[in-house]
Amino acid sequence: MKGLILLFASLSLPIMNAQGNVYDVTYFGAIADDGKDDSLAFQSALAELNDDDTLMIPNGLYDICRTISLFSKRNISIIGAGKAELAKCDDFVGEYLLYIKHTTDLMISDVVFTGLNNGNSNQVWGEQGLYLASTKNSMIVNNEFYHFGDAALRITTSPDEGKYAVGSEDIIVMKNKFQGCAQVTTTQATKNTFVGGSNDISIIENQFVECSLKLSSRTEVSNAKVINNDFNNINGSAVELSYYSDVLFENNNLSNIDGFLLNIYPNSRSDRKVSWGGLRINNNQFSYSQQGIRLQSYSDWEQATSPIENISISNNEFQVITFDGVSNPQYQTAIRTITKDERWSFSNVAIKNNSYRDEYTFLFIDKNVIDIDIEGNNSIPVEASID
Repeated sequence: MKGLILLFASLSLPIMNAQGNVYDVTYFGAIADDGKDDSLAFQSALAELNDDDTLMIPNGLYDICRTISLFSKRNISIIGAGKAELAKCDDFVGEYLLYIKHTTDLMISDVVFTGLNNGNSNQVWGEQGLYLASTKNSMIVNNEFYHFGDAALRITTSPDEGKYAVGSEDIIVMKNKFQGCAQVTTTQATKNTFVGGSNDISIIENQFVECSLKLSSRTEVSNAKVINNDFNNINGSAVELSYYSDVLFENNNLSNIDGFLLNIYPNSRSDRKVSWGGLRINNNQFSYSQQGIRLQSYSDWEQATSPIENISISNNEFQVITFDGVSNPQYQTAIRTITKDERWSFSNVAIKNNSYRDEYTFLFIDKNVIDIDIEGNNSIPVEASID
Protein backbone atom coordinates (compact mmCIF):
# COMPACT_ATOMS: atom_id res chain seq x y z
CA MET A 1 0.00 0.00 0.00
CA LYS A 2 2.88 2.38 0.70
CA GLY A 3 3.77 2.73 -2.98
CA LEU A 4 0.19 3.71 -3.76
CA ILE A 5 0.19 6.21 -0.90
CA LEU A 6 3.34 7.92 -2.13
CA LEU A 7 1.95 8.07 -5.66
CA PHE A 8 -0.98 10.17 -4.48
CA ALA A 9 0.87 12.14 -1.79
CA SER A 10 0.82 15.40 -3.74
CA LEU A 11 -2.95 15.35 -4.36
CA SER A 12 -5.25 17.37 -2.14
CA LEU A 13 -8.40 15.25 -2.33
CA PRO A 14 -9.04 11.87 -0.72
CA ILE A 15 -8.15 8.96 -3.01
CA MET A 16 -9.93 5.62 -2.72
CA ASN A 17 -7.78 2.50 -2.73
CA ALA A 18 -8.53 -1.12 -1.95
CA GLN A 19 -8.07 -0.58 1.77
CA GLY A 20 -9.77 2.78 2.24
CA ASN A 21 -9.24 6.46 1.59
CA VAL A 22 -5.90 8.24 1.41
CA TYR A 23 -6.11 11.83 2.64
CA ASP A 24 -3.62 14.65 2.35
CA VAL A 25 -3.60 16.85 5.47
CA THR A 26 -3.29 19.99 3.31
CA TYR A 27 -6.82 19.26 2.01
CA PHE A 28 -7.99 20.23 5.53
CA GLY A 29 -6.09 23.52 5.55
CA ALA A 30 -2.66 22.61 6.90
CA ILE A 31 0.07 24.75 5.32
CA ALA A 32 3.70 23.84 5.85
CA ASP A 33 6.35 26.40 6.77
CA ASP A 34 3.99 29.36 7.20
CA GLY A 35 4.54 29.76 10.97
CA LYS A 36 0.80 29.47 11.70
CA ASP A 37 -1.06 27.02 13.89
CA ASP A 38 -1.99 23.82 12.01
CA SER A 39 -3.65 22.08 14.97
CA LEU A 40 -7.23 22.55 13.74
CA ALA A 41 -6.38 21.27 10.26
CA PHE A 42 -4.68 18.15 11.66
CA GLN A 43 -7.51 17.49 14.10
CA SER A 44 -10.06 17.84 11.29
CA ALA A 45 -8.08 15.38 9.19
CA LEU A 46 -7.81 12.86 12.02
CA ALA A 47 -11.54 13.19 12.74
CA GLU A 48 -12.29 12.42 9.10
CA LEU A 49 -10.44 9.10 9.17
CA ASN A 50 -12.46 5.91 9.18
CA ASP A 51 -11.17 2.36 9.56
CA ASP A 52 -8.60 1.43 6.87
CA ASP A 53 -7.81 5.07 5.96
CA THR A 54 -4.42 6.73 5.52
CA LEU A 55 -3.35 10.28 6.33
CA MET A 56 -0.45 11.66 4.30
CA ILE A 57 1.65 14.56 5.61
CA PRO A 58 3.62 16.31 2.84
CA ASN A 59 7.13 17.66 3.31
CA GLY A 60 7.55 20.70 5.56
CA LEU A 61 7.17 21.97 9.11
CA TYR A 62 3.70 22.12 10.67
CA ASP A 63 3.12 24.11 13.85
CA ILE A 64 1.00 22.21 16.37
CA CYS A 65 -0.22 24.45 19.18
CA ARG A 66 -2.50 22.03 21.04
CA THR A 67 -2.85 18.27 21.48
CA ILE A 68 -4.28 16.44 18.46
CA SER A 69 -5.93 13.05 18.95
CA LEU A 70 -7.29 9.88 17.35
CA PHE A 71 -9.58 7.43 19.17
CA SER A 72 -11.08 3.98 18.56
CA LYS A 73 -10.05 3.26 14.98
CA ARG A 74 -8.72 0.23 13.09
CA ASN A 75 -6.04 -0.08 10.42
CA ILE A 76 -5.00 3.59 10.31
CA SER A 77 -1.75 4.78 8.71
CA ILE A 78 -0.14 8.18 9.32
CA ILE A 79 2.74 8.64 6.90
CA GLY A 80 5.08 11.50 6.15
CA ALA A 81 6.49 12.33 2.73
CA GLY A 82 9.94 13.89 2.52
CA LYS A 83 10.67 15.53 5.86
CA ALA A 84 7.24 16.01 7.38
CA GLU A 85 7.71 17.62 10.80
CA LEU A 86 5.13 18.22 13.53
CA ALA A 87 6.56 20.74 15.99
CA LYS A 88 5.08 22.03 19.24
CA CYS A 89 4.45 25.77 19.33
CA ASP A 90 6.21 27.75 22.05
CA ASP A 91 2.84 28.30 23.74
CA PHE A 92 1.64 24.70 23.27
CA VAL A 93 -1.56 23.83 25.15
CA GLY A 94 -1.77 20.28 26.51
CA GLU A 95 0.65 17.49 27.34
CA TYR A 96 1.06 15.22 24.31
CA LEU A 97 1.65 16.33 20.75
CA LEU A 98 -0.32 13.37 19.33
CA TYR A 99 -2.61 11.24 21.53
CA ILE A 100 -3.93 7.92 20.16
CA LYS A 101 -6.15 5.59 22.18
CA HIS A 102 -8.00 2.28 21.67
CA THR A 103 -6.75 1.82 18.11
CA THR A 104 -5.68 -1.44 16.45
CA ASP A 105 -3.44 -2.05 13.44
CA LEU A 106 -1.83 1.38 13.58
CA MET A 107 1.12 2.47 11.44
CA ILE A 108 3.06 5.71 11.93
CA SER A 109 6.10 6.19 9.73
CA ASP A 110 8.43 8.84 8.32
CA VAL A 111 7.24 11.65 10.60
CA VAL A 112 9.42 14.02 12.64
CA PHE A 113 8.05 14.93 16.09
CA THR A 114 9.65 17.95 17.79
CA GLY A 115 9.10 19.20 21.33
CA LEU A 116 10.26 22.14 23.39
CA ASN A 117 12.89 20.85 25.84
CA ASN A 118 15.95 18.64 25.81
CA GLY A 119 14.85 16.13 28.44
CA ASN A 120 18.30 14.61 28.69
CA SER A 121 19.67 17.79 30.25
CA ASN A 122 16.48 19.54 31.41
CA GLN A 123 13.68 17.19 32.41
CA VAL A 124 10.24 18.79 32.18
CA TRP A 125 7.72 16.20 33.35
CA GLY A 126 4.51 16.32 31.34
CA GLU A 127 6.11 17.73 28.17
CA GLN A 128 5.55 14.75 25.91
CA GLY A 129 5.38 13.63 22.29
CA LEU A 130 3.46 10.62 20.95
CA TYR A 131 1.16 8.66 23.27
CA LEU A 132 -0.28 5.27 22.38
CA ALA A 133 -2.85 4.20 24.98
CA SER A 134 -4.20 0.64 24.72
CA THR A 135 -3.29 0.15 21.09
CA LYS A 136 -2.79 -3.28 19.58
CA ASN A 137 -0.67 -4.33 16.62
CA SER A 138 0.98 -0.92 16.32
CA MET A 139 4.05 -0.11 14.23
CA ILE A 140 6.17 3.01 14.87
CA VAL A 141 8.74 2.86 12.10
CA ASN A 142 11.37 5.22 10.66
CA ASN A 143 10.32 8.33 12.60
CA GLU A 144 12.40 10.96 14.40
CA PHE A 145 11.74 12.43 17.84
CA TYR A 146 13.56 15.48 19.18
CA HIS A 147 13.50 17.52 22.40
CA PHE A 148 10.79 16.26 24.71
CA GLY A 149 11.20 17.10 28.39
CA ASP A 150 9.45 13.87 29.37
CA ALA A 151 8.53 10.94 27.10
CA ALA A 152 9.14 11.30 23.39
CA LEU A 153 7.11 8.10 22.98
CA ARG A 154 4.86 6.51 25.59
CA ILE A 155 3.29 3.14 24.76
CA THR A 156 1.17 1.79 27.58
CA THR A 157 -2.24 0.72 28.82
CA SER A 158 -4.89 3.40 29.19
CA PRO A 159 -5.85 4.08 32.83
CA ASP A 160 -9.53 3.61 31.99
CA GLU A 161 -8.98 -0.11 31.26
CA GLY A 162 -9.38 -0.99 34.94
CA LYS A 163 -7.05 -2.02 37.73
CA TYR A 164 -4.22 -4.40 36.73
CA ALA A 165 -5.41 -4.50 33.11
CA VAL A 166 -3.01 -4.88 30.20
CA GLY A 167 -4.57 -3.34 27.09
CA SER A 168 -1.45 -2.59 25.08
CA GLU A 169 0.13 -5.38 23.04
CA ASP A 170 1.88 -6.39 19.83
CA ILE A 171 4.00 -3.27 19.38
CA ILE A 172 6.94 -2.77 17.01
CA VAL A 173 9.20 0.27 17.43
CA MET A 174 11.82 0.05 14.70
CA LYS A 175 14.41 2.22 12.95
CA ASN A 176 13.44 5.41 14.79
CA LYS A 177 15.73 8.11 16.14
CA PHE A 178 15.13 9.52 19.64
CA GLN A 179 17.29 12.47 20.61
CA GLY A 180 17.26 14.93 23.49
CA CYS A 181 14.38 13.42 25.47
CA ALA A 182 13.96 12.14 29.01
CA GLN A 183 12.68 8.72 27.98
CA VAL A 184 10.87 6.31 25.72
CA THR A 185 8.63 4.39 28.07
CA THR A 186 5.84 1.88 28.64
CA THR A 187 4.82 3.06 32.08
CA GLN A 188 1.51 4.82 32.72
CA ALA A 189 2.04 8.44 33.73
CA THR A 190 -1.32 8.88 35.48
CA LYS A 191 -0.95 8.84 39.24
CA ASN A 192 -2.58 6.11 41.35
CA THR A 193 -3.12 3.75 38.41
CA PHE A 194 -1.92 0.14 38.42
CA VAL A 195 -2.37 -0.91 34.81
CA GLY A 196 0.31 -2.76 32.89
CA GLY A 197 2.76 -1.58 30.30
CA SER A 198 2.78 -3.40 26.95
CA ASN A 199 2.82 -7.12 26.21
CA ASP A 200 4.79 -8.33 23.20
CA ILE A 201 6.80 -5.21 22.46
CA SER A 202 9.82 -5.16 20.15
CA ILE A 203 12.37 -2.32 20.17
CA ILE A 204 14.60 -2.93 17.14
CA GLU A 205 17.36 -0.98 15.36
CA ASN A 206 16.60 2.39 16.94
CA GLN A 207 18.97 5.20 17.87
CA PHE A 208 18.71 6.51 21.42
CA VAL A 209 20.84 9.65 21.54
CA GLU A 210 20.56 11.55 24.83
CA CYS A 211 17.38 9.58 25.54
CA SER A 212 16.82 6.52 27.76
CA LEU A 213 14.54 3.50 27.37
CA LYS A 214 12.26 2.54 30.25
CA LEU A 215 10.26 -0.69 30.02
CA SER A 216 8.16 -0.45 33.15
CA SER A 217 4.83 -1.73 34.40
CA ARG A 218 2.72 -1.77 37.55
CA THR A 219 1.38 -5.27 36.98
CA GLU A 220 2.52 -8.39 35.14
CA VAL A 221 3.56 -7.99 31.50
CA SER A 222 5.71 -10.22 29.32
CA ASN A 223 7.68 -10.65 26.13
CA ALA A 224 9.89 -7.70 25.30
CA LYS A 225 12.68 -7.72 22.73
CA VAL A 226 15.34 -5.01 22.66
CA ILE A 227 17.62 -5.86 19.76
CA ASN A 228 20.26 -4.09 17.66
CA ASN A 229 19.78 -0.62 19.16
CA ASP A 230 22.37 2.10 19.76
CA PHE A 231 22.30 3.99 23.07
CA ASN A 232 24.75 6.83 23.55
CA ASN A 233 25.41 10.09 25.41
CA ILE A 234 22.71 9.49 28.01
CA ASN A 235 22.53 11.44 31.26
CA GLY A 236 21.26 8.69 33.57
CA SER A 237 20.53 5.00 33.11
CA ALA A 238 20.51 3.91 29.48
CA VAL A 239 17.86 1.24 30.04
CA GLU A 240 15.51 0.57 32.95
CA LEU A 241 13.47 -2.62 33.35
CA SER A 242 10.73 -2.91 35.93
CA TYR A 243 8.27 -5.81 36.23
CA TYR A 244 8.86 -7.14 32.72
CA SER A 245 9.16 -10.90 32.17
CA ASP A 246 10.65 -12.80 29.25
CA VAL A 247 12.93 -10.02 28.07
CA LEU A 248 15.58 -10.47 25.38
CA PHE A 249 18.20 -7.70 25.41
CA GLU A 250 20.60 -8.61 22.63
CA ASN A 251 23.15 -7.15 20.21
CA ASN A 252 22.83 -3.61 21.52
CA ASN A 253 25.59 -1.03 21.69
CA LEU A 254 25.71 1.24 24.76
CA SER A 255 28.33 3.96 25.11
CA ASN A 256 28.92 7.20 27.03
CA ILE A 257 26.31 6.47 29.69
CA ASP A 258 26.32 8.73 32.77
CA GLY A 259 24.55 6.18 34.97
CA PHE A 260 23.73 2.47 34.87
CA LEU A 261 23.97 0.48 31.67
CA LEU A 262 20.90 -1.47 32.79
CA ASN A 263 18.96 -0.80 35.96
CA ILE A 264 16.55 -3.63 36.77
CA TYR A 265 14.34 -3.17 39.82
CA PRO A 266 10.81 -3.48 41.32
CA ASN A 267 8.36 -0.68 40.56
CA SER A 268 7.73 1.18 43.80
CA ARG A 269 4.46 2.58 42.44
CA SER A 270 2.79 -0.83 42.33
CA ASP A 271 0.46 -1.63 45.21
CA ARG A 272 1.23 -5.37 45.37
CA LYS A 273 3.92 -7.95 44.73
CA VAL A 274 4.28 -8.57 40.99
CA SER A 275 5.74 -11.78 39.57
CA TRP A 276 8.50 -11.33 36.99
CA GLY A 277 11.63 -13.00 35.68
CA GLY A 278 13.18 -14.51 32.59
CA LEU A 279 15.78 -11.94 31.46
CA ARG A 280 18.37 -12.69 28.77
CA ILE A 281 21.12 -10.11 28.34
CA ASN A 282 23.36 -11.41 25.58
CA ASN A 283 25.96 -10.29 23.03
CA ASN A 284 25.94 -6.58 23.89
CA GLN A 285 28.76 -4.05 23.67
CA PHE A 286 29.10 -1.85 26.77
CA SER A 287 31.62 0.98 26.88
CA TYR A 288 32.26 4.24 28.72
CA SER A 289 29.63 4.15 31.44
CA GLN A 290 29.51 5.41 35.01
CA GLN A 291 28.10 2.13 36.34
CA GLY A 292 27.32 -1.36 35.07
CA ILE A 293 24.30 -3.68 35.34
CA ARG A 294 22.27 -3.52 38.55
CA LEU A 295 19.68 -6.19 39.36
CA GLN A 296 17.41 -5.70 42.37
CA SER A 297 15.05 -8.56 43.11
CA TYR A 298 12.94 -7.14 45.95
CA SER A 299 12.28 -3.91 47.79
CA ASP A 300 11.72 -3.73 51.53
CA TRP A 301 7.99 -3.10 51.09
CA GLU A 302 7.31 -6.33 49.16
CA GLN A 303 6.15 -9.63 50.66
CA ALA A 304 8.55 -12.02 48.91
CA THR A 305 7.66 -15.73 48.88
CA SER A 306 10.12 -17.05 46.27
CA PRO A 307 13.15 -15.87 44.29
CA ILE A 308 13.08 -14.11 40.93
CA GLU A 309 14.02 -16.83 38.44
CA ASN A 310 15.91 -17.29 35.19
CA ILE A 311 18.47 -14.56 34.62
CA SER A 312 21.11 -14.97 31.91
CA ILE A 313 23.96 -12.53 31.23
CA SER A 314 26.23 -14.00 28.56
CA ASN A 315 28.73 -13.11 25.85
CA ASN A 316 28.77 -9.40 26.61
CA GLU A 317 31.80 -7.11 26.40
CA PHE A 318 32.29 -4.57 29.18
CA GLN A 319 34.76 -1.81 28.40
CA VAL A 320 35.43 1.36 30.41
CA ILE A 321 33.32 1.71 33.58
CA THR A 322 34.38 4.67 35.70
CA PHE A 323 32.27 4.32 38.90
CA ASP A 324 32.43 8.07 39.38
CA GLY A 325 31.05 9.04 42.76
CA VAL A 326 30.66 5.39 43.88
CA SER A 327 32.57 4.92 47.15
CA ASN A 328 31.27 1.52 48.32
CA PRO A 329 33.50 -1.22 46.84
CA GLN A 330 30.61 -3.69 46.50
CA TYR A 331 28.95 -1.25 44.11
CA GLN A 332 32.07 -0.85 41.99
CA THR A 333 31.30 -3.92 39.88
CA ALA A 334 30.24 -4.50 36.31
CA ILE A 335 27.34 -6.70 37.46
CA ARG A 336 25.77 -6.72 40.90
CA THR A 337 22.64 -8.14 42.51
CA ILE A 338 20.86 -6.72 45.53
CA THR A 339 17.78 -7.59 47.54
CA LYS A 340 15.95 -5.94 50.41
CA ASP A 341 14.32 -9.21 51.48
CA GLU A 342 15.89 -11.27 54.28
CA ARG A 343 15.44 -14.61 52.47
CA TRP A 344 14.87 -14.22 48.76
CA SER A 345 16.71 -12.78 45.80
CA PHE A 346 17.41 -14.54 42.45
CA SER A 347 17.50 -18.18 41.37
CA ASN A 348 18.75 -19.98 38.26
CA VAL A 349 21.26 -17.31 37.29
CA ALA A 350 23.82 -17.85 34.52
CA ILE A 351 26.68 -15.38 34.01
CA LYS A 352 28.89 -16.80 31.30
CA ASN A 353 31.52 -15.89 28.74
CA ASN A 354 31.59 -12.16 29.34
CA SER A 355 34.72 -10.05 28.96
CA TYR A 356 35.67 -7.10 31.14
CA ARG A 357 38.68 -4.93 31.94
CA ASP A 358 40.94 -6.01 34.77
CA GLU A 359 40.90 -2.57 36.42
CA TYR A 360 37.57 -3.19 38.15
CA THR A 361 35.69 -6.03 39.86
CA PHE A 362 33.36 -7.96 37.61
CA LEU A 363 30.74 -9.38 40.03
CA PHE A 364 29.09 -8.78 43.36
CA ILE A 365 26.39 -11.35 44.17
CA ASP A 366 24.21 -10.91 47.25
CA LYS A 367 24.05 -13.76 49.77
CA ASN A 368 20.46 -14.78 48.92
CA VAL A 369 21.12 -15.70 45.29
CA ILE A 370 20.83 -19.47 44.76
CA ASP A 371 21.49 -21.84 41.88
CA ILE A 372 24.02 -19.63 40.12
CA ASP A 373 26.37 -20.67 37.31
CA ILE A 374 29.40 -18.42 36.75
CA GLU A 375 31.93 -19.56 34.18
CA GLY A 376 34.03 -18.48 31.21
CA ASN A 377 34.20 -14.80 32.13
CA ASN A 378 37.53 -13.28 31.17
CA SER A 379 39.32 -10.12 32.21
CA ILE A 380 41.03 -8.10 29.50
CA PRO A 381 44.21 -6.19 30.38
CA VAL A 382 43.62 -2.45 30.19
CA GLU A 383 46.27 -2.04 27.51
CA ALA A 384 44.50 -4.62 25.36
CA SER A 385 41.09 -2.96 25.65
CA ILE A 386 39.55 -0.83 22.97
CA ASP A 387 39.35 2.70 24.33
